[in-house]
Amino acid sequence: MLDRYKLLSQLDQADKDLFCNFTNDKSRALSIWDAVKDLQDLSSQIHKKKYSLLVPEWQGALSYRKKIDETIQEYGVLAVDGSQIYYDKHQGPGCYLINIGAIVFNYSIPKSFVQVSSQPYVFFLSHQNREMASSDYINLQREEYEFARAWELSVDQKSENSEKPFLTMIDGSLIFFHLDSQEQEQKQAFLAKYFDYLQKFHDHNRLIVGYISFPRNKDLLNVLRLAAVQFEEPGLLEYELFEDVTDLHIAHFYLEPGYRSGVFKSKAPITYMYPGLLKPYFCYLHVGSEIVRLEFPEWIAQKEELVDQICRLAYDQAAKGRGYPVCLFEAHEQAVIKGHDRDFFYAVLQKKVEKQSIMSYERSLKSLKKLRVDI
Repeated sequence: MLDRYKLLSQLDQADKDLFCNFTNDKSRALSIWDAVKDLQDLSSQIHKKKYSLLVPEWQGALSYRKKIDETIQEYGVLAVDGSQIYYDKHQGPGCYLINIGAIVFNYSIPKSFVQVSSQPYVFFLSHQNREMASSDYINLQREEYEFARAWELSVDQKSENSEKPFLTMIDGSLIFFHLDSQEQEQKQAFLAKYFDYLQKFHDHNRLIVGYISFPRNKDLLNVLRLAAVQFEEPGLLEYELFEDVTDLHIAHFYLEPGYRSGVFKSKAPITYMYPGLLKPYFCYLHVGSEIVRLEFPEWIAQKEELVDQICRLAYDQAAKGRGYPVCLFEAHEQAVIKGHDRDFFYAVLQKKVEKQSIMSYERSLKSLKKLRVDI
């Protein structure tokens, strides 16, 4: 059983060691912020040198903000999400499943409508394509199918609503950090697929944004870290600065509900592989319940009215979803594969195996003990 006395003793120690240090870090970060936030040439000053820290580029003062004060009643928005059943060696046939959920909201006066869908894709493995069995590969393929479905629906809906703003929302980042850990061949292959879809959004002027709730990025924080050591990076080696502070804390220094930050260009190493107008930019937006990070391609970042539009639509979706975009939540609900769906999938496979009398595809007793599904 849990020794509550010992637990409370350890938590009391955490109060002293962790939260006190965190408060000190935030106070120091605020002090540095106040010293540099209004410098017009701060970005150009920083980028006279190269740093190992991830530091963005921007124009004007770091503290620039803009109020999203225009409400919007008529627009369209779509969101996609995906989930998967990974290959499981205990489950007999070598296969896995990807499920793509999508939702389209069309807000119109006097009548609005919604369109929901989900599409499963089953992939079978052989000795020739066993590299597809890894969870990394399946995750990358799921992301490709999410982009494919987003583009397909965007074409259909935009053609029907050409007079109204229309936005495609992706849950997560448009900066493909996760590909940095992949082998070069696989990295290049999936980047090419992702870029192909992003290019289509550009070519047909379809707005797209990546929405990141509770971001843990430290782009803005790194600006303050460099300022703390007079922009001499070796000074950072002497002590760790602001380990528990993130961009969220910096954004809270100057963003109020309904405000967005300025636009920043990401300098993450993976972004150097992006084609020109697809290079990723970002801003922070206070949706009321939290500050979120929005990511979008350069062609959107170049036009302030487009940045304002995606912020306005994201803000409205978060309001309709009571803090989180209703379209992203509903797309997730369409995509998620619940426990009984997973059991059904494997039960169907087992029935087909039995029908064909394929002894080499027998399932392990471990998996059979877990199965409780009638089909």
